[in-house]
Amino acid sequence: MKNIEKCYEILGLKPGASLGEVKQAYKGLVKVKHPDCFPNAPDLKQKAEEEIKKINEAYQQLKSCQPVSVNSSSGEQTANYSTYRIDAETYYKRGMENAKKARYTEAIEDFTGAIRLNPEYIEAYKYRGIACSKLGYENRAASDANKAAQLQLKQKAPPSNTAPYSSSSWKCDRTLKDHLHWVFSIAISPDGQTLISSSADKTIRIWHLATGKLLNTLTGHLEFVRSVAISPDGQLIVSSSDDHSIKIWHLATGKLLHTLTGHSAPVWSVAISPDGKYVASGSCDKTIKIWNLKTGQRLHHQMGHSEAVYSLAFSPDGQTLVSGSADKTIKIWHLGMNQLLHVLKGHSSCVSYVAISPDGQHLASGSYDQTIKLWRLSTGKLLTTLIGHHSYIWSVAFSADSLTLISGSADHTIKVWQRGSGKLLSSLWGHSDWVNSVAFSPQANILASCSRDMTVKIWQCDRSYS
Repeated sequence: MKNIEKCYEILGLKPGASLGEVKQAYKGLVKVKHPDCFPNAPDLKQKAEEEIKKINEAYQQLKSCQPVSVNSSSGEQTANYSTYRIDAETYYKRGMENAKKARYTEAIEDFTGAIRLNPEYIEAYKYRGIACSKLGYENRAASDANKAAQLQLKQKAPPSNTAPYSSSSWKCDRTLKDHLHWVFSIAISPDGQTLISSSADKTIRIWHLATGKLLNTLTGHLEFVRSVAISPDGQLIVSSSDDHSIKIWHLATGKLLHTLTGHSAPVWSVAISPDGKYVASGSCDKTIKIWNLKTGQRLHHQMGHSEAVYSLAFSPDGQTLVSGSADKTIKIWHLGMNQLLHVLKGHSSCVSYVAISPDGQHLASGSYDQTIKLWRLSTGKLLTTLIGHHSYIWSVAFSADSLTLISGSADHTIKVWQRGSGKLLSSLWGHSDWVNSVAFSPQANILASCSRDMTVKIWQCDRSYS
């Protein structure tokens, strides 16, 4: 950002404002524009991140352009500026001095300057994260800590050609482009023949997985369709929407069978029990509801969170339901006993997605804190944290043999992980916006992804993970 006048405009100042005025304007904007001000509104948070980036760039540019002349009669600075720039090390040292004196806002500014000049400055990320934590900016603190850890791992990582499965093992086979708005959710049928997708265009689309042919388009929801699931027998589709409803459809014909009402806010997640008897729904009204899949009758279970419920998953035996929430927790429920078994509190931000391994042993959770955590389902014990994404984790899924995990993120990538070691096997690039959902085929040699770029992508692997 080289236009000085534009920098002043971004900060709401007139050209020639003093450094003190620049700092005051910057601090005022950070208080109201920072992404942490919108913890439960992903779209607003995304917009705030873009704005705060411009604000930070403008501020750093104005700080590093020093006035070189002074009007001797008035003492006022003129609008002539030098092109002097300090290096990353100088910014870092100045940040450390400010941090030692508890001037954390100034320290953050200086560490940001160091990172701007050297994007792989590990210590600058680390200490900026600490300064953010001191001011209560927990999301930024977690992000910087994760970035520092990623850079350290990168320095220690072996050459990429030593990985057992390289990124080249996965190729984008086709891109499905019929949706007219963001695609939120996908699911693959148990026989691996059918893919379904749901979108902000208010539709559900049914595709033939092998060819990518569009088979049917289901309409009926009045708002964004946030989540879809296919019944274990492959006969039914369940969808949920911002219109507060859940709908049950016949997959083969597209016929609407039931509309379930009872939530008082958008319904972000649905899951079907492995025996095909029940549907669980999670809503921004903070509740979880259980329904009879065949009749649409609501059953009486008092379950929920203190904030929006973003994701649900049933265990293979159907006895356990796991929920992830904007309240940063994961809850593990025993349905037979109608009892809360565990509350897991390892994430530092909203838990956006939960998945249970097909062998019933492991739970994976993805979060706005940019990490994936693996837990022992039976005890709730945290086993490992997977670090590699650079933005919100929107979706995670296990392979059929429970040995491999895939994840989709707002950083536009899909990542493939070895569950046992936590090793990153592949990073798949192809989407141009947030990856909202990922799914494995039963054979695990095909995976699907969908995105805010309005597409669904089908990826093929040249070798199976089984």
